[in-house]
Amino acid sequence: MKQFLSVCTWNWSWRFFIIFLSLPQVLSVSSPTFAASSDTSDVSQESLLQQQQELEGELDHVNSRLEEIRKQLRELHQTPVSQQSDEHRKTQATLEEEEVETLEEMSIVSTRILKRPDGLTMSSTPQSETDSQPTRTMKESMESLPGVVLRQANGTRDFSISIRGSGVKTAFAIRDIKVYEDGFQQTQSDGLSRLDIQDPWFMRSTEVIRGAASSLYDNYALGGMVHFKTRRGSDINGVEGFFAGGSYGYNKQAGAFGQHWKNLDVSLFASNAAENGYIDHSGYNTQTLNLNFRFTIDEKQSLYVKAITNWLDTKVPTRLTKSQFNQNDRQAGDGAKARDQSRLDRRTIIGLMYERQLTPNLILTTEGDYDVKDINQYFNQIFDNVNTNWKHYTDLRHTGQISGMPLNSYLGFFINNMEQEGQTFQNLNDGQGTRGNLIQNNRGTIRNVGGRFREELTFLPDWTVAAGLGFEQSIVSIQTINYTNGVVSSRPSTTKTYYNWAPEMSLTWRPRAGFRHWIRGSTGYGIPQFSNLTRNPVTGLPGSNFDLKPQKNVNVEFGHEARLHETFDMQLVGFWIFFRDEIISQNISGTNTASTNADSSEYRGVEVSADWRPIPGWQFHGAYTHIDAKYINFTDRYLVNGVATDVKQDGKDVPNVPSDVLNMKVMYDDAKNDWGAWVESNYYNSYFLNNGNTVGIPSYWILNINLHKTFTFNNDWVRFAKFFFEVNNIANKTYAASGQVVSDSTPDADKQLFFAGYGRSFYGGVTIGVF
Repeated sequence: MKQFLSVCTWNWSWRFFIIFLSLPQVLSVSSPTFAASSDTSDVSQESLLQQQQELEGELDHVNSRLEEIRKQLRELHQTPVSQQSDEHRKTQATLEEEEVETLEEMSIVSTRILKRPDGLTMSSTPQSETDSQPTRTMKESMESLPGVVLRQANGTRDFSISIRGSGVKTAFAIRDIKVYEDGFQQTQSDGLSRLDIQDPWFMRSTEVIRGAASSLYDNYALGGMVHFKTRRGSDINGVEGFFAGGSYGYNKQAGAFGQHWKNLDVSLFASNAAENGYIDHSGYNTQTLNLNFRFTIDEKQSLYVKAITNWLDTKVPTRLTKSQFNQNDRQAGDGAKARDQSRLDRRTIIGLMYERQLTPNLILTTEGDYDVKDINQYFNQIFDNVNTNWKHYTDLRHTGQISGMPLNSYLGFFINNMEQEGQTFQNLNDGQGTRGNLIQNNRGTIRNVGGRFREELTFLPDWTVAAGLGFEQSIVSIQTINYTNGVVSSRPSTTKTYYNWAPEMSLTWRPRAGFRHWIRGSTGYGIPQFSNLTRNPVTGLPGSNFDLKPQKNVNVEFGHEARLHETFDMQLVGFWIFFRDEIISQNISGTNTASTNADSSEYRGVEVSADWRPIPGWQFHGAYTHIDAKYINFTDRYLVNGVATDVKQDGKDVPNVPSDVLNMKVMYDDAKNDWGAWVESNYYNSYFLNNGNTVGIPSYWILNINLHKTFTFNNDWVRFAKFFFEVNNIANKTYAASGQVVSDSTPDADKQLFFAGYGRSFYGGVTIGVF
């Protein structure tokens, strides 16, 4: 296998080197669309260059005219309802929807070179998904995407995300999936992402790439990638205010400013949200700022500055045992300990992206980010950590030809460095979160350096083959000092270097418009993080776990997309994922956790989504995911009667992976009178929470409804008012919406398993556009 990878790497690297050496010759040829239909063998280079300049001038004129039409349509949208014909409304809605789906895929400098790779399984939410329900969390809009599962974690908007079963092995935050917002990476160098920083009211759409993708997104992209896209200044075109309230003390206030000028697009969002909480001791308040500054310097270069910051103060209840849940699903859990659990976190990201069109067919993008996380978390122990993270990416994207066949080429380099300095204290459990004895000091760095390239060759008019390769060197350095009763007991420290390769290949066939079929093989990897390496695997207390290996997977998928009728679209994907050394997080005792490698496991499944719009105004949408996740070769190790014991778990279900998830939604929107409604149903089948498969979450089915109405005004002060009203869990069903992987060393009756899902709840609000 190593020889095979070495040969592949040499062949692809040499081929890519030859292509870029020949760029001057390639770039002298006109764009692939026109070159394919003309014979240039007897034409001079000067003539070709003149034709290229003329065609580029025509294209610039078309783009300019298109932008004028969009501007006129936006102005038309501000006129009174009575002055807009049905045909105008349909045209505007179509253009806006297409803009969400296509323009955001392009370079911020040029609309000629696509950023979106070929041969991937992809899905996205339209802007209407968040417009109609801008309530509490991103879960509410992302539930309609196949293969994607979100579960409540520790606080307010903190949800774990699972794609095809990846990312469910921790009880908090997001792991094994890369997260971006407007092209800026939100995942820190240790693989951690949190949804605390994403406010659903700010969002335009969410795009998800499913399946291992480390050749494109490097470390930790084992399950895929999630890309949040905020509304642009041109979407806001003024000032907006948002006010919402609802059950369990929920209230939210937010504001937005956005404007688009000839060369500048600016959007600024701010929000404050608070809630008493459905579960006892789960109240929170959080504030978020989000600034986006896009400036077109000239026709060849552009600058984008983004700044996000979030403050969070939230209480965290204890997960409930089965008997506690059945007795009172809203209780906080273990008495005094539960009252000491909370989070006081701050996160700030500042990024700058510069793009330059070096030639008509070559784009340079360079990006730098500063990302700092300052956390104070009070659980069984108290954790104080500061993580400062610098990230840099430089990419080249080129469109050209080879032997008359269109070729898209990509070359990228990245380096990032994160430092952590933290302390762990005993929690005195006095109801005040008081720090007791110092348990551990820790200091560490993670440095990732790597590169990647990709080529997409259209060798026949309807056939495209894509191949890519990523490489990354990761150096993890840790120094820890452990204390027992205030006295130094050990000083485990290490420096580990990991080398990871990520090849990928796909073949895509587009027989006609609206149809796409593909087969893809891709790989992912994720190195251990600080917390994996500094928790003793026997006791779950601070210590060393330096023998832990990186986890890797191979994703094989067959996909089909089809527009079977002008009113009916569907997507069907089958996948098979092979994991090696999957990092499993377990509860050793109480809330003490540690990590271990599962030698091999397999995830097989199918994803189906369908969208049917039989008559104007009506839409039926469904998304279904089935996953069969099994340990193939895994020897677990835990305490049996106080003795560390090896237990074979071969053939057991991988815990916390739901086998069946179904989302169905019926929507009606009256474009003439600007109102709409939808009914949504969510079903989750039962699944296990321990490796021994003796305890798990029961299946459940809940129903939600929504009404929304927009009023448009024709005056200088108020442009519109968008109202929404929503009822979640109409039947007030008691269900466990979130579970965590628990250790088999703890008796089933004592296992802390569940967070309860919200009971029947009511939410309403209004967005007001002014000036």
